[in-house]
Amino acid sequence: MTIALYYSPGSCSLAPHIVLNDTGQPFELRKFATADRANYSAEYLAINPKGRIPALQIDGFLLTENPAILAFLGRRFPSAGLYPAVGSEAEARCLELLAWSSNTVHVAYAQLLRPERFVPNEQNYPPVKESGCINYERCLADIDKKLQHQEYSLGAQFTVLDPFWLVFYRWGVRTGYDMRSKFPAYTAYAERLCRRSSVQRALTAEGISVWN
Repeated sequence: MTIALYYSPGSCSLAPHIVLNDTGQPFELRKFATADRANYSAEYLAINPKGRIPALQIDGFLLTENPAILAFLGRRFPSAGLYPAVGSEAEARCLELLAWSSNTVHVAYAQLLRPERFVPNEQNYPPVKESGCINYERCLADIDKKLQHQEYSLGAQFTVLDPFWLVFYRWGVRTGYDMRSKFPAYTAYAERLCRRSSVQRALTAEGISVWN
């Protein structure tokens, strides 16, 4: 089996990077930095015509979109214990929160980082960013509230969803939210995740930190 992850350092591709580390499967990292717009290069568009990161390739099978990638990895490698029992209520909750993470939390951050995706004229960027700031902080607060009563995103077990929520924490730090004082439960959770070897190896490989 040949596995390749197309990633950009510090992007949402960090989540499947961590999950792949946790599976114990050998895989190859293929870097296409969004900061350099390498995700719009002819080479990458031949892989993913949407030009979005990440993409996962297993042998001849190519998959895009983080919720699909994370759920697929969890189900493809069940021995890693990263995914709830198929058909269970816990799996339904996992899929629900993966969808929310992608279509609500990530979109709110995109308003801050990529306002051009929402409006064509630069003069309209400020209200889009302002809305994104409010929306993203609301999402961070929702995550913090959930983590006040449980160790991980789905309860007592680390799953494929948790690395995605670590990405959002890091983005909050980089955007300038006072994460430690405003979201203490989320901060304690991020600290727990950063003690995992799979997380440490991914951060080192990508040359990034959660804390700055």
